[in-house]
Amino acid sequence: MNDKKAHGGKREGAGRKPVDFNLVLKVGQAHSELERQEYEAQKYALLNDETSLQEFFDDINSKPVAERKDLIGSDYHMEHSESVNDELKTLGQLPDVHGNSSRLIHITRPYGSVTRIRREVAHAFGLSEMQVKNYLQKYREFLKDRD
Repeated sequence: MNDKKAHGGKREGAGRKPVDFNLVLKVGQAHSELERQEYEAQKYALLNDETSLQEFFDDINSKPVAERKDLIGSDYHMEHSESVNDELKTLGQLPDVHGNSSRLIHITRPYGSVTRIRREVAHAFGLSEMQVKNYLQKYREFLKDRD
């Protein structure tokens, strides 16, 4: 008769094999790093390649903090704000409560990126995609319990 709690038969070597937790951590960290790189690439493309938002941001930050207060309400400030709003409209950002395009930009993952990243991690560690998916669940559970 099988012991239901042991996940397998009574033969020696039957049942689930224990997973090295260091492997779970390495797989989780590799996956997280690839996700971060994907996000940074998306952000860079959005701010530099598709729009001039980074230039506008750098322009305002080049002004000394003491002088920025004087800029508010000036013609330069109004022109700058209109330019930023125009750039945000081209991105299709949802309007804020005042009807202007929201200055908080939502960056989405490209379609299929999660599967592609999981496949890359599986290939790098010599695992199946399902094993990587299961290890990621354990890794996220570990991070959640740690906090």
